[in-house]
Amino acid sequence: MIFSLVVLSMGSVSAQEFDLSVKEKNEILSEFNDYLSISNVSDDALGIQNNLDFLTNYLTPLGFEVTKWKVEETPYLYADLDVGAEKTLLIYLQLDALPADNSNWDQKDPFSPVLKHRVGGAWKAIEKGSEPIDSLALFARGASDSKGPAFSLLYALKYLDRKGITPEVNIKIIGDTEEEKGSKKLTSLLALKSDELAADALLILDGTRSLADVPTLTFGARGIATMKLTVYGAPSELHSGQYSGISPNPWYLMNHLVASMVGDHEEILIDEFDPYKESATDLRYFESLDLGTFEQLESRLESKLYNDRLHPQQVYQHPSLILRGISSSSASVKTKIPTEVTAEFELRLTPETPAERQFDLIQKHIQKQGYLILPYPPTKAQRKEYLKLLSMETTVGSVAFRTPIDSKFGDWLVSGIQRGIGKTEVLKLNTTGGSQPIGKFIDALQIEGVALRIPNPDAYIHAANENIRLKNLFEGIRSLLGILTQSDDF
Repeated sequence: MIFSLVVLSMGSVSAQEFDLSVKEKNEILSEFNDYLSISNVSDDALGIQNNLDFLTNYLTPLGFEVTKWKVEETPYLYADLDVGAEKTLLIYLQLDALPADNSNWDQKDPFSPVLKHRVGGAWKAIEKGSEPIDSLALFARGASDSKGPAFSLLYALKYLDRKGITPEVNIKIIGDTEEEKGSKKLTSLLALKSDELAADALLILDGTRSLADVPTLTFGARGIATMKLTVYGAPSELHSGQYSGISPNPWYLMNHLVASMVGDHEEILIDEFDPYKESATDLRYFESLDLGTFEQLESRLESKLYNDRLHPQQVYQHPSLILRGISSSSASVKTKIPTEVTAEFELRLTPETPAERQFDLIQKHIQKQGYLILPYPPTKAQRKEYLKLLSMETTVGSVAFRTPIDSKFGDWLVSGIQRGIGKTEVLKLNTTGGSQPIGKFIDALQIEGVALRIPNPDAYIHAANENIRLKNLFEGIRSLLGILTQSDDF
């Protein structure tokens, strides 16, 4: 892609001038190490407060007006830098992380970062300075999800301030401290603070790159909801030899119900569950993707995959119904028929399939199987009257969004990344299979949202030994430098 340089107050700036010196890289490593050392587990109120303090202390000297908002007991960070530009960029940061089980990590404390170098097929702890810094990785909880992306922004802003370069856009930052818990207060926050959050576009700093580990933008995310179904047998456990074939076994009831909902290759059998049909443009897009293919995924995962679509990305255009687990009321396997069996599901949602629509279709499907659906466990009278009883519990998380992949804002981000890093391929993905709490921002503020994905694809997000390669961190910083210093033509 061809891009032009922008004349700033200090003169022409190019990708070469955004090269980070060894001194700057060591400064980044030191400051990022300090940031990673602060616990930011969602339910750790003190750790979250310490994280907010770190960001406040970092941004305030850079000219940002920083405010700590609160909705009920949930804190948020809001930072505003008005440079008098025509357009304003809102940037979303995830500030919390999942808990970490120390016993599964190859280090004593997941919040005590360990610098490592890859030797053969294994990562080994190393002292700074003994290997080229770009080849190293920092291992810590939150390194990639999402302190790495957040710190990339912090240091990019510090770099610009130090060099005397004024961003070409006004910048607003919203820091979410409950992303890992579903960001349930965001709707209330938007109702209270929509004027302050008004912007021309939304940049999301979250998620890992594609398998090829090239700069990656994603233009959408699926929503998420959960569902718990419980089917019932007799009110007390019965002897299996005496009552098998006489009293309904909830295990069989649940197995048949699940099989009626999901077929081969996880095809959803519920009527109208998936109304999406790809256009000719969509199909050409999927055919054009040569990164993250089924073959590449099979190699990485060492597992055979369903490959009846053009590309894995095509799957993310569609809603899914995911069985997360089935359990019974019996504590162990004995010669008894359990009283109830519960199946827990996760629904991934698209803009065409909001949660309430999907729940309604599922309920209709279950009723067609002969079940009486209850909002609570059945009474004794209901157990005597009906063979098929089911209770249903649901929760709704984030909503789906999909920004057009050919949007002007997306092209502007591509140009900025290339401005910051130099001539490089930028992969544009239509959506991510996961979920982000961004749809509410987009709906409420009526703006487009795109995610810049910085961390390496093998970052072990949500798992033990989470890490970020320093090369990715440095490229994330340079990408943001290029984005923030180009003309605000979006």
